[in-house]
Amino acid sequence: MISANVSALDGSLYFTISLFFVLASFAGYFIFLFTGNKTIPKVSFGILIAGFIIQTAAFVVRWIYAYKIGIDTPPLVDLYDSMVFFAYVIIFGFILIRIFYDFDALGFIITLVASLALAFASFSPLAPSAVEPTIPALQSYWLIYHIMTLFVSYGAFGASFGLGILYLIKSGRKNKTGGWFLNLLPPSNIIEEAIYKVIVFGLVFLTAGIVIGAAWADSAWGGYWSWDPKETWSLITWLTYILFIHARFTKGWGGKKMAWIAVIGFAVVIFCYLGVDLILPGLHSYATPGSTPIL
Repeated sequence: MISANVSALDGSLYFTISLFFVLASFAGYFIFLFTGNKTIPKVSFGILIAGFIIQTAAFVVRWIYAYKIGIDTPPLVDLYDSMVFFAYVIIFGFILIRIFYDFDALGFIITLVASLALAFASFSPLAPSAVEPTIPALQSYWLIYHIMTLFVSYGAFGASFGLGILYLIKSGRKNKTGGWFLNLLPPSNIIEEAIYKVIVFGLVFLTAGIVIGAAWADSAWGGYWSWDPKETWSLITWLTYILFIHARFTKGWGGKKMAWIAVIGFAVVIFCYLGVDLILPGLHSYATPGSTPIL
């Protein structure tokens, strides 16, 4: 077990502390959904921002620590760092969405996903928090750009997933007595607009991440594409959201179909991110003993 002193030095302690802020925010949004009290989501949002600030400080501490022990690039390539970064970008995405839209109900889903990611990172034996040197091929800023663009897209797709759930709940009770609960949800057309914009944003960054990854792979491994399981599922993820854009423009898809693609697409994202890395052996596998994991 890593001592508290080491976990404070490498920043992991602060990520664990931020988990409790995110859990407190989640509890507030949960209570909001059952009470409709408009003050509660404001408090929850403030708590979430505080947790986000702690996470930002944790990244700074962790990256400084990595530099001090001789690692020139930010530690983002292992499972622990990728999980805390995933929680970070999905929270950041919600903060941005909340600025432009009155989506308090979305906070419940976002904080739930972020809490699960942070809890897995903090307590799972599969995700040790120690900062370890990486092989020379991974000590490249091209890889960092690859990871960051991919995770920005993951955060956007996570937000679209939450919005899709809200849309399905809203539309599923359109002709029924929804009471105060449905009044907490934004109008369906507003949710639909947000889903489309968020998915387009995520697709742009997913495309950039795949292109950057191919360029880096060519310089590091001598080939742009090797049909590694992670690469194959990245392509499947990209095609899923391209299908969404294509169907919307050529077939006029919207409403429930669009919401279902947002939900299913995020399931594909999660399998691409975690399922492939932990289940399917390959260049990107986290689970191979003695190997350096690659995103």
